[in-house]
This record gives sequence, structure tokens and C-alpha cells, in this order.
Amino acid sequence: MASIDKFPGMTLYPLIFPDAEEAVVGVILPRKVGKAKAGEYSFVEAYCTDPGCDCRRTVLYVVDGKGKQAAVIEFGFDADEPLAGPYLNEYARQPAAAADLLRVFVDLINESPDWLKGMYRHYKEVRKKVDGHAYRGKPFPKPGSVVRTIKPPPEEDPLEAFESLLKAAVRTPPAGGRKKKAAVTAQGSLFPDTGPVAGGTTGWVERCRREAGAPFETTNLRQTELRGYLYANPRAADELAGLLVGYDRAGDETHLDAGLGLLRDALEILRVDLERRRPEAARHMEKWQEALARHVFAEGVAPQLGAMVTQILLDARVEILPLLHEANRRRMLAGLDADADFVADPEQVLRELLEALEQDGAGTPHEFFEAVLQMMSVGDFEVQVNLCRLMLGAEHSTIREAAVLMLFHPQAEVRSGVAQVLAEVEGNRLTPASLRRLIVARNWFPEAQRSLIDQAVTNARKARIECAPLPKRVAATVYGSAVDGAMAQTFQVLVPVGTGFLCYSVMPKKGAGIADAFLVPLAGKRERNELLAMLRHETGAVEVSADYLNRRISQALADGAAQDKVPCHWLVAIAERLGCDQWKAAPFKARAELAALRAELERRGERFVTTRYREKALEDAAAWAEEQPFAYSWFEDDVEVDRVVEKALGKRRRLDVDKCIDAILKKILQPRRSQWVERLVLAALWLKAAKKPPVPWEQMAHVAAAVADETLPLEEIPLMVMIAGHSFGAWMGRQEEGG
Repeated sequence: MASIDKFPGMTLYPLIFPDAEEAVVGVILPRKVGKAKAGEYSFVEAYCTDPGCDCRRTVLYVVDGKGKQAAVIEFGFDADEPLAGPYLNEYARQPAAAADLLRVFVDLINESPDWLKGMYRHYKEVRKKVDGHAYRGKPFPKPGSVVRTIKPPPEEDPLEAFESLLKAAVRTPPAGGRKKKAAVTAQGSLFPDTGPVAGGTTGWVERCRREAGAPFETTNLRQTELRGYLYANPRAADELAGLLVGYDRAGDETHLDAGLGLLRDALEILRVDLERRRPEAARHMEKWQEALARHVFAEGVAPQLGAMVTQILLDARVEILPLLHEANRRRMLAGLDADADFVADPEQVLRELLEALEQDGAGTPHEFFEAVLQMMSVGDFEVQVNLCRLMLGAEHSTIREAAVLMLFHPQAEVRSGVAQVLAEVEGNRLTPASLRRLIVARNWFPEAQRSLIDQAVTNARKARIECAPLPKRVAATVYGSAVDGAMAQTFQVLVPVGTGFLCYSVMPKKGAGIADAFLVPLAGKRERNELLAMLRHETGAVEVSADYLNRRISQALADGAAQDKVPCHWLVAIAERLGCDQWKAAPFKARAELAALRAELERRGERFVTTRYREKALEDAAAWAEEQPFAYSWFEDDVEVDRVVEKALGKRRRLDVDKCIDAILKKILQPRRSQWVERLVLAALWLKAAKKPPVPWEQMAHVAAAVADETLPLEEIPLMVMIAGHSFGAWMGRQEEGG
């Protein structure tokens, strides 16, 4: 081992963890392979130890039985990356047998996924030791899912080689033990995609423009960095709102789209922080809506910009504050004063809007209501309820059907007012399609609104309006994720349409009911495959049964109705297009579902109910939080975690990781034990409904049962210990990001 080449930044794993077991992989060649003699070879892994680096690769030093270097292999974990290899390092001494040992390595990696899994584990251990927190990079490819082949690196052109030298020069520490100098600001301009954003909010808009259509990892990194910028720059909201108005007036659609994307990111960050009860989030959300009120919803600003910003507010699922409603009211009153002699015919205005939508190819009731939302949802609720009454009086059936869809308005006051209008209106104003929608969706609403909907249905039947039949059920494939750390779950239903597909997306979320629903057209199989690859990578989504989807939607509808929350109008469109009328609110009862799972295990008997199987399930589950995409977000990250960790650190701020993890187990996870039981039971049902489950549902059921057993301490459940560790890692990460 003493006679091997060494490369800057790469450190042998046994030197990083001297006491680690299985630090070296031994391979015995029973006979000669090419020029590689028979005998024992040691494959020693080396990893990058630069802070903050996530190169996702290793260098393997192959040492023969005499302790001499026999090969140096470069190996990247992501097979589709240009430098993934594996290949022989061109700067190292490569004896005659090196090429044959490389072929041996490739064969073994393909035949023995456990070796690759061990490398992933070693990489994460190194990153945790170097960076001070659990690894938070993207999931590694599943061992055995990709057949690796020898793949030489692409040749660099002179410019790329020069940039590589510059990057190496920036990253290499000073020689001779000199103190490291502060980073030179000018160096950031060499690689604008990797350094901090220059130019304040304008620079952030430019970055959004550059990264349009970028992969998930890029946008995720941007949002992480954006959070720190939002909280550190009190003028960011006013700057962006002013930029949006400027871009709109200049007709700069490219930068306007990027600015609106940045606004969406900012609002979603603040919404998540509000859900996690971050102390500064409410003040910052108010500040951002104040800025929009001052700049966008102001006299003299194009109403179309207000409509676009309103759509962003709706997409981000944030509560529109009264100050924004008031600003919009003042703007509308100012417009009325300016046009005092103008009297609008409501029927004509609505018809012109419908004609404009039809010219754009969007003339369905759902699309019409979407347009109304963009223009009106920031307005006073009385105005919007009155608009519903006017729309129900229109002659065009599409306009009247859109009025009924106002039952799904995001504002509770508007929903209540619309329900009252529908109960009072003459039954013949409802179309057969609207009657069908009311019947299909009545069970989705709280009891008070449900009785009013029943009155509207009765009125329509008295007027002899026949209910339109549901379309025939269509062939569909359902993909679903597990329930994530925020108790949200995503489903995508793919339906073939011609040479392409329609993707119906639905998101159940605890406490919000159906938090989101929308339709996305996919041009062909390539777009479908790209979507599925993204879903598997980001959420661990798998194909599941339609019955599981129906159950989860019904459970979420019950949860939403209990919270006075109603799904958006697109869920009705999805139900219609799928020919589905069975989504009835039905509460989820975790303990009853768990009892049913355990009863099924008892009926099956055999190994599934043995102590050995149960113990193995608990042991295997410890790796899920790091190895399974469905569990990557299984950690706690809110203000209560902050308080518990701060208290565990004490006044002297001494970092005791074990003490902090123990405090999270006892002060955070124990009081929330029932929530974790619910999450794990839902995960077990998800796995049971999966066509190809990533782990056996029986294991998940045993873990759920262990967490449900209040007599069993959480510290004796490996998965919960890992979740506590990841929760602490999330806290550490936020400290590095500035809070």
C-alpha cells in the first residue's frame, strides 16, 4: 500500500476511517485473466475530501499480493455522466495487467450489487464526516439497475481543459501550511453557475432565465440558496415586484417569465416556512404581498400582469392577505372613476372573454373559470359572488357551467356565497353537465355547503334537468409516491390520447385534503418516459393500483372537508375524464388499517409472523432513510426542532450529536408518534398496492406496528433513530445556510 500513486483531494477510505470493517474489498482470481496473474488483489477506495464537494465518484487502487499497485480505476456512480467510466486513470502508473483488472472490476460490479451499495454507503459516510451533516445529495442509481461497461472519458478541448485547471487552482489548498486567504470575489465570475448570484434580485432573475428547464438538482440548489437571500435582503420583495412591472412595460417576455418563476419560488419557500412555523415567515410573507400590492396591483399597471401574479399566488397555494384584496379594490375603484361614463353589459363582457378563450383553444368551463380566477380571485368576495350570479344568468351554457365551478374557489367566503346562490337560483339555469358535477362532488364539501348543494340538485330535478351521463371509464396507468415528510403524496394518472398522453396529477396532503390537481398534456412516449424518470428519481414513485388511488383521494377528501378545505375545480375535470364517480369522503383510520394488515400477516403465517422476520424488518428499515427515495424526506424540520436542539446545545453551545439526536427522539418524535404511525401505515398500503414495490410491504407493516407499540421505546426502533439523525442533519444544514 506504500507504493501507490496519490492524487490531490482524494483520500483512502481506510485512512479516513481506520477502525472501519470491510474497508478493503479482496478479490481472488483462481486463474490468470489476461495478463492479471492468479492470486489475491485488494481494491482500496479513495474519496474526495474537499468540503462541500459532491462529485459522486471514487478512485479504486488495486494492489496485488506483493503490495504493488496493479491498477488505478476511476469510477463515477452516475452512469450517464461524461466521466462516469469506469476507466483507467491516465495520469497513474498502469502496469500491463491493469486493463484486465478493470474488466474484472466491471464484471464484479454488475454481478455483485452489494459492492456498489457499499461504495454508496462509504461515500455518504465520508461526506458526513467532511461536511458535518448527513448526505443530502440526489439518490444514487439502484445497484443492479444499470449494466456498467468500460467507458473512456471524452477528450477535452483546450478551453475545457483550461477551465478544469482554473477550477482545480481555485479548489486546491495553499501549499506549505500557509493560512488560507479569503475567497477573491472576482473568482466567482469565472464560473457564474457555481458561485453566489451577482447583481442582487436582477441577478436572481437572470439565473432563473439561464436555468429554465434545468434538471431537478439545479432548481433544488437554486431554491435552497434563494431562501437565504430572501431572509437576508429586506428589499428583495420590492425589487422583484418593481422588476416585474418594468419587464411587462418593456414587453420583455423572457425576463418577465423568469421573474414570475422567481416569485413562485419565493412564495413557495415562505409557504413551507409558514407550515413549519418559522418565526419570521409570517412577517416576510406579509412584506412580499405588501410589495405586490404597491407595485403590481396599483393604478396604471396592466391588469394582465395582475392576472399573471394572481395565478402565481394560486399555484403557490398561499393565503392571499386582506391587504392585497384592498389594493386590488382601490385599483378597480380608480378605474371606475376614470371611466365614469362607461356602462358595461355583463353578458357582453362575459361573452367576449369566452370568445377570447375559444380563439386560444381554451373554451371549456374549467378553463373559463381558470381565467375568471386569474382576474378576480384577489377581489372582494362579495364582488365574486355577485359575478357568479351574473354568470348563471348568461345564455351561453359554458359561462353558466363555469359559474357552478366557483364552488371550488380557493376562498372559503366565496365558496359559501356561491353555494347560497346555487341553492336560490332557478333549477333550469343548471345544465345537465353541471348537475352531474354537483352530484359527483357534493360529498367533497363540509356539511353546511353540502345541504345547499343538495337544494340546488333538487331545484334542477324539479325543473326536469336530466343528469348528464359520465363518460366511459378509460384505460389508465397510475403512478404514486409514498407519503413524504410533509404528509403529502403525489399521483400521476397517464391516459393515452392519440399518439400522446394526458397526465392527471393529484396531491393529497394531511390537513389540506387534495392540495393540488391539474392536467398536463404529453406529446409522446419520450415526454412520458422523461416524466416517469423524474418521478422515480425525485419521489420514488412506482406504478400502483387504481383502487389505491381511489382510496387515497377519498381519504383526502374527508380530511379536507373536516378542515373546511375543498379541492380545486380540476379534480372534477379529472373525475369526469376518468369516468369516476366513486370518490366519496371516507376518513383514514390508521390503527384500523394497521390491524387489518397485521391480521393479513397472521392469516398468511409462515415466515412473515416470526420474530426473526420482524427483527430483520426493523434492522433493514434503518437503511431506508438513506437508500430509498421514498424516505429521503422522512425527517422533522420545524421551529419545535430548533427549540429542542438549541436547548440540548446549552448556553455554551457545545455540539453533542448523540445528545441532540436523543432529545429529538424524546421531545419531537415521541409526541408525534401517532403521526409517524399514520405515515408508515400509508406507506405499507402504498407498497402493497405497488406493481414492483421497492421494499416488501410486510416489512413496512412490522415497522409501523413497532412504532404503534407505545411500550417500545423509539430508540429501539432503528428507523426512528435514523429519522432523528436526519432531523438533526436538516437543522445543521440550515445553520450553515444562515438559519
